[in-house]
Parts: sequence; structure tokens; C-alpha cells
Amino acid sequence: MNRLTTFILVIACGVASSAQSPVIRAKLVPDHGIIVGQTVHLVVEILVPNYFTGSPDLPTFELDNAIVVLSEDTPQHLNDRINGQSYAGIRRTYLIYPQQPGDFRLPPAQLTVPYAGVPPKTTVAHPALPSLAFHADIPIAAHGLSYFLPTTRLTIQQQWSSSLNNLRVGDTVERTVTVTSEKMQGMLIPPLPLNAPSGIRIYLAEPRVQDQKTDRGEFVFGRRIQSAKYFIQKEGEYTLPAIELKWWNLGSNRLVTATLPAVHFTAVPNPGYSAELPPEPEAVGMIQPQVASPKGRYRLIAIVVLWTLTALLLLWMACRYCPRLAHTLRLIRERRNRSEGAYFRKLIHACRHNDAHQAYRWLLRWLGHSESKRQMDLFLQQTNDEELSKQVDALTRALFTETPKESWNGRSMAARLQQHRHANASQVRPRSYLPSLNP
Repeated sequence: MNRLTTFILVIACGVASSAQSPVIRAKLVPDHGIIVGQTVHLVVEILVPNYFTGSPDLPTFELDNAIVVLSEDTPQHLNDRINGQSYAGIRRTYLIYPQQPGDFRLPPAQLTVPYAGVPPKTTVAHPALPSLAFHADIPIAAHGLSYFLPTTRLTIQQQWSSSLNNLRVGDTVERTVTVTSEKMQGMLIPPLPLNAPSGIRIYLAEPRVQDQKTDRGEFVFGRRIQSAKYFIQKEGEYTLPAIELKWWNLGSNRLVTATLPAVHFTAVPNPGYSAELPPEPEAVGMIQPQVASPKGRYRLIAIVVLWTLTALLLLWMACRYCPRLAHTLRLIRERRNRSEGAYFRKLIHACRHNDAHQAYRWLLRWLGHSESKRQMDLFLQQTNDEELSKQVDALTRALFTETPKESWNGRSMAARLQQHRHANASQVRPRSYLPSLNP
């Protein structure tokens, strides 16, 4: 009886050990001394016993007064031992950009983690993301500013459409000012004051904001472009005021001023120029007001009504059809990128380049994309391909064991996968990228 009890306890302990829950680790880099606009990396590590049977699903979440982006970098694979048991892990990174000073705390968020809790059976866990907090502030030297612009490097440049020499009354010259800030969003660059003295009429264009990112989702630079046209109405000497932009240098931790110097030029008379709206003549005595013609008045009203109706019709058509068209095009693009064929092509490409991490990643996505939702073990049973099973096992061991028994041959695995897919091509239904006509 004692032997039977001991045997049952040993089996129970083995099952409990193999069914350990995933471990979630998270940290902020940096975790203190954070400045508004500075990038905060939230590094999340997901560790599971045995191995993953699918790609973990990381949640998207929002923070008040901050921008949160899940980095598009390739997940980093890692191995660890916890309480004497081997764990396989994946590391992902969120990028957080605080926009205002204050305290920030990560909201409750759950992950979806498929793993082999009791191999080969798949277990799906929903662990919570650890609750972390940080504080972002503005340096004392910048407290008096109406905006705060932290960056490692900032440049401001201007360009004129033509030379400022030999300008005459009636001429128009366009000015374009470009501000570029490294590792920062263009939306955080404040608007520049483009002013003109009396005698010059200025026409401001809509500002343009651009962002350049890396493949990992980090900002390379942000850019703000402002343009204005200066129309010279009178002759004389003119001075356009200097433009100053204060920004915080993250490298030297000090306030720096970027400046465009004042611009001086002269406008000379233009005898051959006649203004579109000539100046009103000086009043001499009593001038009788002219009565507008009723026929011309009605014609003007008709033109205004016609243009108003046309604009309303175009606006109605844009509101009705443009969102549908954009939605349809977005669906087509997303479905193509997530199709079985797209996943398979990326899997074969990774295998042929002997990229074990990418091959494992796209293998799981390709299997999860199939309509039957086959897991890896079921897939290998259905193929009944001993060489393919051997290569998949070698791939798993190469990633998640410290000393793999045998090397993984990506080209051999790619050939086997293509052979299997070709043999089962008749079972793959063609997918339609167009939405249903009668949803």
C-alpha cells in the first residue's frame, strides 16, 4: 500500500511540474530620471515550460498623455531555468513616449500564451502584464517655456523660391522653413511664427509633419515643414524678424536655441504693375452711390447657389463612398499579408537562409493560419513524413535547448514542406480578398 501511494505521489508531482504556469517579467528602461518626450522601453519577457505551440499575443494599451507603440522588432528567443526546470522564452519591447509631465502607471492588460503545458497537449494561459509605474518631468531650466522640445539634435533651415535681390512691387516670393529633430515625433515640434511687416501681405500654407522610423518602430527623426508666400504691396526697405526655437539637448542636458537670422531686402517701384484691386479714389464733394443692377444680382445669387449645391453633392459622395473604398482596400491588403501563401513564402525564405528563429516563428503562424487550426504535433502526424518530423524536432531543439543533439538543416526542411504543400494543394481553397457583397 505504501509503495502504491508513493508511486501515485511521484506521478502527481511529475504532472504538476510539467504543468507549470508561464512566467511574465517586465522592466522599464530607464526607470527613473525620465524627461518628457524621452523614449521609455518596456521590456516584456514571456517564459513557458517546455516550448511554445503558437505566437504569444501581446495586448495593445493606452496611457493618458503618452504614446505607446509595440516595437516591430523580431522577437528575441531566450532560455532559462526556474526551480530546476527549463523554460523557453520570448522578449518583446513596447516604446512609450510621455507627452506631459506627471506619473504614469501601466493599465491592467492580459496576454494570450499558447504552450505545451503537458506535452504534446496545448495549454492557453492568460497571464497579466505586471503593473509598473514611472514619473516624467521637465527640467527646471525649461519650466518657463510654452512648449518642451527634448531631442539629441535639431536643425532648422529655410529656402526661398527665388532670389531676394531686385524685388519689385507686385512680386511674390515663397519661403519654406524646415525643422528636423532626431529620435522624436514631428507632431511635437511647435509651430513657428512667420510674420511680415506692413506693406507685405503673407499667405500661410498648411504645415506638413513627417516621421521617419526604423524597422523596429523607433523614431529616427521628426520633421515639420512650414511655407508662406510674401506678396509685396508697397516699395521700401523690409526686415523679416528672426525665428528662434528653444530645445532641450538630451546629450548635454541644457537648453539650446536654434535661430534663423533676420532677413533684409528692398522692394523697388514697378511702373508697369497695376494692382488687381486699385486704390479707391479720394472723395471730392458728394458722390452719388451707384445702384446695382437687379439682373447682375440674381445672376450672382444663382452662381453661389449652384456652387453650394455642387460642393454639398461632392461632400456627400465623399462621406458615403470614400470610407467604404478605404475599408475595402485595407481589408484586401491585410488579408493578402495574412494569407496562407504569404506565411508559407516567408517560412520557406527563412528556412533557405537557415534562420532558425524566423523559421520557427513563421512555421507557427502558417500552421495557425490553416482552417483546421492544426497544432504542430497534429500537423506532423498528418504528413507522416519522418524526415520532416526530424527537421522540425531539430529546429525546436536548436532554439530551446542548450546542447542540441543534431544540427538543423533549413534547406532540407524547406524542400519537405514544399513537397507536402504541393501534395495537398487540392485541399487548400482559394481565398477571396473581396468582402461579401451582402454582409
